[in-house]
Amino acid sequence: MPALRNVEEEIYTHEYLWRSSTALLDRSRAEAQSSYHLVLPALLMAVLAFEAFVNFCGLVCRPDLWKDEKKHFKGKGLEGKIEVIVEDLPDFRWCKGQRPYQTIRTLEAFRSAVAHGKVIASHYIAEAQEGGGHFSFSHVWDNYISPSAVEAARTDIKAFSQSLVLALRKVSEHPHLNFDAFEGSLASGSASSVG
Repeated sequence: MPALRNVEEEIYTHEYLWRSSTALLDRSRAEAQSSYHLVLPALLMAVLAFEAFVNFCGLVCRPDLWKDEKKHFKGKGLEGKIEVIVEDLPDFRWCKGQRPYQTIRTLEAFRSAVAHGKVIASHYIAEAQEGGGHFSFSHVWDNYISPSAVEAARTDIKAFSQSLVLALRKVSEHPHLNFDAFEGSLASGSASSVG
């Protein structure tokens, strides 16, 4: 009869999402022409990785609130969560109106447009291009969708996240904080014999 083990495991969603973003961005760079089909999800995965990272930080420093996160943060958004986290981090300096956080804040419109999938209607006058028929369309996410814009956003997301990691290391001994932001293991676990 096989021995039974009591297993505790944590899966770090932010690490999976960040690696997905990296793989998509790398693939887009390998193509002759940059593709919306790769760059757009690369940025979305980076933004979602940041959201998951904030939830990880909250769970590390305020597990009491993150056990019922929806109840405690309904209508407060990601910034409300960050405010609660940094209350417990006396050495953390948060400059909301400056990079790197200001970049993250501007990505909220992009994230909402993509995640909620709403039709975006616009009205404008356009000239037909040579050869007829095709017009030049614009979308709210156009400012964000280029390999260089995605890389700049990822740089700011990582910089802000790293500043949180450094501050959290002073108040928590969570083993995943031994890694720099988005460079940790995908999961961690421990096991002990049952009975």
